[in-house]
Amino acid sequence: MAETIAEFVSEKVNKIRWRPQGPQALQQSDVFVSGSWDNEENRVRLWHLPDTPVKTEGVAAKGQLPARAVEPRLLCEVPHQGDVKDLKFLDYDKILAASSTGNVTLYKHHHNSQTLSVGQTWESLHHHGGRGCPCTGLAATLPDIVTVGEDGRINVVRVDHRAPIRTIDDADSCTLNAVSLKAFEVITVNSSGQLKVFDLRRPSSEPTRIFLLSGERIPLHCLDKHPGQPHIVATGGQDGSLYMWDLRQERHPVSAMDAHAWDMWEVLFHPTHPDHLFSCSQDGSLWHWDVSMTTATPLAMATPTASRSLVFLLMKRNRLKFSSICVQFLGTPFPSRLPAASQAQSSPWLLAKTGKQKVEVSSLLLDNIMSVNSLDIVGRNVVCGTDGEAIYVVRNINIR
Repeated sequence: MAETIAEFVSEKVNKIRWRPQGPQALQQSDVFVSGSWDNEENRVRLWHLPDTPVKTEGVAAKGQLPARAVEPRLLCEVPHQGDVKDLKFLDYDKILAASSTGNVTLYKHHHNSQTLSVGQTWESLHHHGGRGCPCTGLAATLPDIVTVGEDGRINVVRVDHRAPIRTIDDADSCTLNAVSLKAFEVITVNSSGQLKVFDLRRPSSEPTRIFLLSGERIPLHCLDKHPGQPHIVATGGQDGSLYMWDLRQERHPVSAMDAHAWDMWEVLFHPTHPDHLFSCSQDGSLWHWDVSMTTATPLAMATPTASRSLVFLLMKRNRLKFSSICVQFLGTPFPSRLPAASQAQSSPWLLAKTGKQKVEVSSLLLDNIMSVNSLDIVGRNVVCGTDGEAIYVVRNINIR
C-alpha cells in the first residue's frame, strides 16, 4: 500500500529530481535534489530518504513497536542566485540548475564532506535587451547540454567550454517553456501551443517540424518523451489537459485528455514502466495515470470524437474527494496519415476510441491545495515539491 511522507522545508519548492544510481549501486536512488523560488535567497538542497523505519511507541504484533516512515534528511545546501527554474543531474555528483536570471550553474556534490560547491556558471545565456531573463528548461545528452528560455533562444553548452558552442537566437518568437534532447534531436514547447523539433546537425536555425494545438493558442508548459517509443511525446499546459503527440504524424496531437482543473506544470513517463505516467498541477493535485490494463489496437481503427468526458467535470468539482477513477480518452478530430504498415500496432497512449479504451487515474495527494510544481519518480517512489513549503514522497505506488 502506498504511503505518503511530508517534509516541511520553509520554502516554496519549484523543482525536484531524484539522483541517478551510482556506478556500483544495486538499489534504487534514495537521494534527491530540490530548488526553491520566490525567496530573497533561494537554495539548492540535497536530501537523503532513509529506507529504515523508525520504531514508535505503542503495541504491535508479537510485542514489537510499530514502525513509521522516516522523513527526508537534509544532506547539504548551497545558495542559488534567482529562482530555480529547472534542475538536471548530469551524473551521480553533478547537478545543473537553471535560474530566473538567465544563468545556468553546475554544482558538484562532495560526498566525503557532504557539501555542494559551484563548479561552473554560464552567465546570461538568456537575455532581453542586455538584461537577463529566465532560463526555463534544461536537457542533456552528454557532452551536449541544451537550454531554453523566455527569450525564445536555444543554447548548446558543454562542461569543458565556458561559452555556448551553438546558439539559435531566433528559435522561437515567444517563450520556450520546456525542452527534450535525444542525440541530435531537440524538442521544445512554447507559450503559443506549439511543439517544435530541431536537428542540431543542420546548420539552419529553422525547426525541421512544427506541431500545434488546434483552436486556441494554449501555452504548453511541459513535455516528456516515451522512453521506449521516442516518437510519442506527452505535453501539458495552461488548460490542464494532457496531450499525446505522434511525431510520425503531421501537425496536431493524436489524443487529448481533459485533466487537471488548472495549469499542468510537469508530466513524466515512468522510466521503466511507460504504461504509467505522472502529472502535477497548480490545482494542488498529483496524478498517476495507468494504461497497463489497456490493449493497444491499430491506430487506423480508432474513431475520433470531440466529446468531453463527464467524469472529468465531476473530478474538477470534487477533486479532493476521490482516490481512483477511470477516465476516457478524448478523441481528436485529426485523422491518421500514416501508411497502413505504420499503423499496425499503436501505444495505448495514442488510442482515441472513446468508451472502449480507458485510463485509470489515481490521486496521490488527497489533502493538498497548494500548487504542486515539480515531480520525479524512481522505482515505486514519487517525490514532489509544492508552494505549500513542503516536499512529499509517495512510496510503494502500485506499478503493474
